[in-house]
Amino acid sequence: MAAPQVHQGARQGVPPANTVTEARDVVTVACKLPSGFIMREFTERTEIEQVMGGGTREIVVHRETGKQVVIKGAAYRIGDTPPILINGYRFTPDVPKSLWDNWYAANKNSDLVRNHLVYANAERDSVKAWSRDHESAQTGFEGIDPEKPGQRVRGVERAEKPK
Repeated sequence: MAAPQVHQGARQGVPPANTVTEARDVVTVACKLPSGFIMREFTERTEIEQVMGGGTREIVVHRETGKQVVIKGAAYRIGDTPPILINGYRFTPDVPKSLWDNWYAANKNSDLVRNHLVYANAERDSVKAWSRDHESAQTGFEGIDPEKPGQRVRGVERAEKPK
């Protein structure tokens, strides 16, 4: 019986990182932003920086890995077919879980996450239930009601209707 192939640099019995197993480890991302956004992955590294007056110091920098996914937004171009929105959110399926985890760790305190504009889960039904619970979340891109402009609109007086 032939011995199993061992990939260069891999531990025996552990599949390489680019197998089908990793491809199945995905999440569905719900996004309420009109334009969506590009979710990119960064790694943290320590590099040496030259300082004025001579010498060096170590600094922590974040460098792009090249992995990115376009998270689709709720808006669409005129003439295009309107996207399917579920409770005001547009779903982007099959986002690699490792990319989501990396992005979430770096952005968990951002307004996108704190204001419930972006969410992800491995189960689509869980994302649907979450979107139902947060349907009233405001993005800040909503239109202004001329009858009640709100506190954010100041110094604008309502004009009389033209005759």
